[in-house]
Amino acid sequence: MLIFFTGSYTQEGAPAANPTGKGIGCFQLNTETGEVNLLRYTQQRSPSYMVVSGDKKYLYAVEEMFAKLNPEVYAYKIAADGVLTLLNSQKIDGDYACHLAIIQDRLVVASYVSGNVLSYPIRADGSLAPFHQEIKHVGTGPDAERQEAAHAHMIYPFKENHMYVVDLTLDAAKAYQLDAESKQWQARPKLDIKIDAGSGPRHMVMDQQEDHAFVLSELTGEVYVADLRGDESKIIQKISIIPDKYDGAVGGAAIRLHPNGEFLYASNRGSETIAVYKVDKISKKLMFIDCYSTEGKTPRDFNIDPSGKWLIAANQDTNTLVVFKINKDNGSLCKVSAYNVMTPVNICWL
Repeated sequence: MLIFFTGSYTQEGAPAANPTGKGIGCFQLNTETGEVNLLRYTQQRSPSYMVVSGDKKYLYAVEEMFAKLNPEVYAYKIAADGVLTLLNSQKIDGDYACHLAIIQDRLVVASYVSGNVLSYPIRADGSLAPFHQEIKHVGTGPDAERQEAAHAHMIYPFKENHMYVVDLTLDAAKAYQLDAESKQWQARPKLDIKIDAGSGPRHMVMDQQEDHAFVLSELTGEVYVADLRGDESKIIQKISIIPDKYDGAVGGAAIRLHPNGEFLYASNRGSETIAVYKVDKISKKLMFIDCYSTEGKTPRDFNIDPSGKWLIAANQDTNTLVVFKINKDNGSLCKVSAYNVMTPVNICWL
């Protein structure tokens, strides 16, 4: 058995048609059959994204909403059975916090609408101190409707004390390094990953060696493969996640690398599919395998279990978690089970 948590949208104002989630869900996955069972819910307003500490002792979750509603980021202690005990919370000085990551003794939160990043010290007991630094992105992009202002969308840790902030408007993953003495984040522009103007990057992953990055564009539905081994990053491939003959809405959402590093997965809201690619062992370029229906609407997130055997898709607008078995030989997906969950938007493994 394997425990995982789900985030959800719980109230009006969330970016969902019918936000009726119950907070943070705690579930159990049967790793033999692929069946899912609910253990409990922990009430919290719109916990859209969560992260579990490396030692599995703590969970942190944002509230995704406008600043006028006084959103906070919450710290929980995790029991062996997945029960969450609230440690404390801290104010989020931003609109629509949508992603967070742990880097050394810092929790870093990205707010989409306000385009800023907040860095919170993590205390020895897992609780959070007030944020000690704000990074504010500024800029516009060619898409007048979606790139009217900076939109920080993801925090991706790398090299122990570095992070990328993926910004949809700046069409870049901006690099920062945590200074050991001042504990302040400092920009490292030579490490920035830049993709095509108007593409709108949302999320990214890196290979195990951190020599290559795979950046998913939300607005154009493409994966950009970046070679990071030189003085500056170099885009070596661009490949679509959209199924052939599909001409509807595009909304690149989540991107994940299989634990074995051999397959890459990316979801699209609109076609309601997950695209699967084979990763070349040497060049890291992608070879398209197939697109698979998520058996639901708006796959805002999906995640692969640590063993690489199971993939769970969170279908936000049809209120389902759908479990797929992964063929480890070719990366293909086969639906095994489904479970009703209201407005699920994130999956986080314990």
